[in-house]
Amino acid sequence: MQIGEALRTERIKLGLTQNEMSSDIVSRSFYAKVEAGKNKIAADRLFRILFLHNIDISEFNDLIQKTYNSDENNLRNDLEEKMAEAFSNKDVDSLTEYCQKIIASTSDNILKLRALVTVAYFKGDLKSIDDATKQKLKEEFDEGNNWTVRPDLLRLFANTMPLWAQDELDFWVGRLLSSVRKTKFSSLMLERYLRIFENYLVTCYDRKIRNNTHGNHVEEIIKYIIANTDT
Repeated sequence: MQIGEALRTERIKLGLTQNEMSSDIVSRSFYAKVEAGKNKIAADRLFRILFLHNIDISEFNDLIQKTYNSDENNLRNDLEEKMAEAFSNKDVDSLTEYCQKIIASTSDNILKLRALVTVAYFKGDLKSIDDATKQKLKEEFDEGNNWTVRPDLLRLFANTMPLWAQDELDFWVGRLLSSVRKTKFSSLMLERYLRIFENYLVTCYDRKIRNNTHGNHVEEIIKYIIANTDT
């Protein structure tokens, strides 16, 4: 969907006229041509319109993403969605299939690593992940990569937790907890962090880690989740 089409979709959803939608940010005639795909709108004016009408930026992005993304990124996102669905359904055969497609079709090394570890985990075969692959993963969590604020590396960390020894996992979670406590971030990033912390609790539970064991962050994480959620 083009930007103009997405604006029209959101305008109709809100029950606004073109004049009301454009307000005094651009003229109605100019705005009408944007919707028709005949005019391009500057980014600052587009965002002013979106913010004026409280249009969800993430939802708007979903409407236009495939149009403006590269073919490789669209393929990657499609495969990633299918992989997540197969993960939720514990469908190992589909996970394996999508993993193979990801390896063959994308240059995104982080996504490839996530796929490999996810399939190995569901097959109960984490020992199949060789030392060279583990080293590549560790290198991604180097502080110089700013991994604690990068969505792609945060997803990688969440997916690879079962692979790490408890002391390594505790070290990285401690780094992450320290980072989020002193950094301002969006509600979307908060949701990402909370999911990671939940994964950490599940991993510790599966390993029968006691919350008073030296070095783990179980109690700190529980307190953080409670303090930062409304539900």
